[in-house]
Amino acid sequence: MLMDGRTSKIAISIVLVLAGASLAVLVTPDISFSRPADGIIIDFGERDIAYVPIETSDYPDAASALGFACLDKGYDLVRDGSSVGSIDSRPAASDGRVWNLFVTYKGDLTWTKAEDPSDVKISEYSAVAWGLCSDGEFPTVAVDATGVNYYGYPQATRVVTLSPSATETVVAVGGYNTIVGTDMYSDYPHSVAEGRGSGRIAEVGGYSTPSFELVVKERPDLVVCISTQATHVAMSHKLREKGINTLVSFDGESIDTILDNVHMIGTAMGYDLGRDRVISTMYDAFDSIKGTLETDFTRTYPKVMVTLSTAKSPWVSGGGTYMSDILDFVLATNVYGDFNNWIQANSESVFTYNPDIILVVGYEGLPTQEEYERMLEELPAEWKRTSAFKTGEIYVFEESSASLASRPAPRAVQLTELVARILHPDSFGDGIKVPKYFGNEFKDYLSLTKDMEFS
Repeated sequence: MLMDGRTSKIAISIVLVLAGASLAVLVTPDISFSRPADGIIIDFGERDIAYVPIETSDYPDAASALGFACLDKGYDLVRDGSSVGSIDSRPAASDGRVWNLFVTYKGDLTWTKAEDPSDVKISEYSAVAWGLCSDGEFPTVAVDATGVNYYGYPQATRVVTLSPSATETVVAVGGYNTIVGTDMYSDYPHSVAEGRGSGRIAEVGGYSTPSFELVVKERPDLVVCISTQATHVAMSHKLREKGINTLVSFDGESIDTILDNVHMIGTAMGYDLGRDRVISTMYDAFDSIKGTLETDFTRTYPKVMVTLSTAKSPWVSGGGTYMSDILDFVLATNVYGDFNNWIQANSESVFTYNPDIILVVGYEGLPTQEEYERMLEELPAEWKRTSAFKTGEIYVFEESSASLASRPAPRAVQLTELVARILHPDSFGDGIKVPKYFGNEFKDYLSLTKDMEFS
């Protein structure tokens, strides 16, 4: 049976979610292509970061390199012996954070706090950073999902992206004109699909089946992969063997990792201004949404189920997913939050967990009231025993709103507002009411993030 255009788009959304969720990929650091640090990172917190390339023969250790970096950036530097008191007059007296030196060992993905800066030789590590952090905090990650440092690449002019979320992020930081190839499912912004249709942008394969030959044919100076796909990780090894700069982004299972990916992609491209603009916009949007919810003292903490279909045993969002993190952010409880990743729930558990609200991401039907009512009539018996069914709190994400819910990219701020409005309709006080089903017109139900196109 052939699928019509609308059904196929919904199926694609489900494929993109489950391809990244059900195929657990063990990513090991790519030690053979680990790049030694050749610069110093100064991390002021909340992804406010400066990077200064260093001639390590002139400034081999982290202490002397910091002095050069501050001189280069025009920052005042206050030292207290081997410790750093302030950089660029930060922290403020009431801040509570302190400067420490952190290193990422070759073959590792995380930061380790260093004790003696004068003993830290920059070129012996994958990354070196002075970070303004509270106790137990660390700087923004400086290596990609395969442990390769992404700082110091030349500014990208020919970029290939292998996932819709990567494509959206490249465009968001201002890199649309650099894109020469994408996967077949990248369709936002619309100019990307139009570019493939006109031949300006090449199609280099499917989301999980990229073609190495087609990627190389486009002569990219940067390829952006995603760590949830084993084929992408394998592709990154081959591309690096050919001398092509490659970034493997994280899986985007949380708001923090989405912000990390924006920082990584913008930095690797050399689009620092665009990167900072997007991150600042996202922070402001999340702060506005959180502030709106936290000032409504009448709100409750609803129990929510996020599902990819209305099947008897549906795939649902467990903990450690993009959708689950958004539920937590908007002060709700994911009823399957004790499980990890997307899972296939048994039918009886739907009633056992008894959600107050159900969010259906994608549905094979026309966006009409008649179809919505038919969907309710055809729901499994276990669904009809839930509070969500009895109170009419079942919402359907269709068309572009369904793809929004399946792609961890900068437009996560719009999804977050949309979900917040569904779960806490009285908190916003502007009279906007989200209907039970919506698609391409989802921005009509937004105000705080409505005009954030990221395109």
